[in-house]
Amino acid sequence: MREVGRGLLAAAAALLAMAGVATAGLALLGAGRAGGLGALTAAAVALAAGGSADVVAAPSGGLPLAVRGGLEVMPLGVSLAGAVVLGALLLWRREAGVLVRGAVAAVALSAGLAVSALLARGTLRMPDGVTAGGAGGCGRAAGPARLPGSGRFDAGFSVAVGPAVVGAVAGALVVVGVCWLATRFPAVATGLRAARWPAAGLAVLGVAAAWTFGGAAAAGVVLLALPQLVCGAVLLGLGVPWTISSSGVFSCALPAAPVPTGGPLLGLSAVVLLGWPVAFAAGRRRPGGPLRRAAAAAASFAPAAGAVLAVVTLLSRISVDVTVGVFGLALPVFAAQVTANPLLAVVAGLAGGAVAGFAGSLLADGFSVSSRVWKR
Repeated sequence: MREVGRGLLAAAAALLAMAGVATAGLALLGAGRAGGLGALTAAAVALAAGGSADVVAAPSGGLPLAVRGGLEVMPLGVSLAGAVVLGALLLWRREAGVLVRGAVAAVALSAGLAVSALLARGTLRMPDGVTAGGAGGCGRAAGPARLPGSGRFDAGFSVAVGPAVVGAVAGALVVVGVCWLATRFPAVATGLRAARWPAAGLAVLGVAAAWTFGGAAAAGVVLLALPQLVCGAVLLGLGVPWTISSSGVFSCALPAAPVPTGGPLLGLSAVVLLGWPVAFAAGRRRPGGPLRRAAAAAASFAPAAGAVLAVVTLLSRISVDVTVGVFGLALPVFAAQVTANPLLAVVAGLAGGAVAGFAGSLLADGFSVSSRVWKR
């Protein structure tokens, strides 16, 4: 029963962490002005587990017109907060019984996220005079055209429960699996511990830089979507493009094109990829000479970087779908997707991880030698 209680505590703490990050990010974005912050927080938490959001807007005049929108996006900053807290509590000060605690936590977390999805229902405050692009379509100079009855729209949102529960089960099982591997293989536990400080430093620096240069709203975006932003920047720096595609009547408002790669982001990619191997190698006794240690580090970090970048790429896809319904007929007016090729992400991660592991090991050896020289 004690392990059951610890599993329940881990799940509750993970949910609180997710809710805290979601609330802070939405508050920085000023989302409270568009609707109830509690319902929006529940929606963000459910989306972070893999749920999908639906928005329905209709004119207040009672016309048989409805605008429906579907949104699939995972705020991975919220997801990561829950995963870190869940994993840390499952492993905290005891290795035995991790599977029992993990099984209980998976069930409890799934139930909590189902409740969150059920609570993610509310209304949105829409501005008066909603417009629908140019009068004759994209690029026309006739100015914006008002939708019928668009003096005021009443809008509501909801989140599907099923996908959120499925995503919660899958995510919890992944965290439990990683925790079990950490109890069986010391190298996994060492790698996780080494990743703590680089990840924490990157999060703090990212939020602080966004606040300094972009204000509170930018800091809110970084807080909610830091893994997506970091992964996207690293992949772009390594030459993997992100493609924005659109279709529908208003598809010309968002022309399909890959985001430019390379440039200054290559330096950012190098810094991000070097952080983990340097932290892993610094201060640890490793057998062999410098080149042998560097080769071993390259062989270790290449598959890890490839796997992480591929998974985050898959989870970072964004999909938006808007349809207009009139007299029972549905007209798709806009659809957009933001995607990257996960196979290219694997290849780039393998190459970048190998180079970063090799260089990071040599850097750590250099730091170690320098510190011994200064201590003399």
